[in-house]
Amino acid sequence: MSDDWSPDDPDVVRVHYDLSRWSFDQQAELASDLTEAAIPHAWDGNELLVPEDFEIATDTAITLVEERLGIDDAALEAEDAPLGEPEPIELGEDVITTEYDLGEWSDDERGIVGTLLIRQHLPFRWDEHVLLVAHEHAGSVETILDAVESGEHDVVPTIDEPDAEAELEAEGEGAGEQLPYETLTTFFLAGERLHKNPLDANGLEELMRALDVADPANPPYGVERPLWEQTCALADELADALTEEDEPDTEAAQEIATELHDLLRPYV
Repeated sequence: MSDDWSPDDPDVVRVHYDLSRWSFDQQAELASDLTEAAIPHAWDGNELLVPEDFEIATDTAITLVEERLGIDDAALEAEDAPLGEPEPIELGEDVITTEYDLGEWSDDERGIVGTLLIRQHLPFRWDEHVLLVAHEHAGSVETILDAVESGEHDVVPTIDEPDAEAELEAEGEGAGEQLPYETLTTFFLAGERLHKNPLDANGLEELMRALDVADPANPPYGVERPLWEQTCALADELADALTEEDEPDTEAAQEIATELHDLLRPYV
């Protein structure tokens, strides 16, 4: 959660996203993308909370993660969003626009851009190969364009595309290989769930799976070693409190989970 925004602030309108259909790893990857994009956010179980001012940017981030990970049937909208497939929104003639000349792009690439704009409910129109969008939405549109130009996002993911869990396990195989930054986010989300409910089965499962691939001496990409070592130590203590005895020590587990959550909160 961002230190500059509190989800409990009564003066800020919050937008809610129900991500209960997403896996733990998918949520972790989204959290990492939101942090990288400097989008304030918080989690309440499987529900993502963001300030209303960041709704469009969050919609864009969610769509890009869906495309990257091949998430099916997960068109997650804000609480008051209409149901059903989104329809194109035509850009008004009196709107101040920003133009992008995509004449050198392929028809497929321009088609992907149009699809993502429709899914994000962003008004636009084409003037031959020039894309026109509202100036106020330029930031979100440029995020989409960068993603499509990088080749990371296709409209229809390939059947053989690995899921996030398989990628995490594959990254952990072999000595000296760095885990992705999202591994830190996985520990954070596990701590968040377990400090609220030490008997949360999904939280424990993800904690154990992350521990299986974590090496205290080999921090993930972009993570300082002292932080990573402390994270692994707390995660080990948390796992021990929940699994070592015949009965889990829920009181100790809750304290450790809270410490893990608070340690990682500034980085997620």
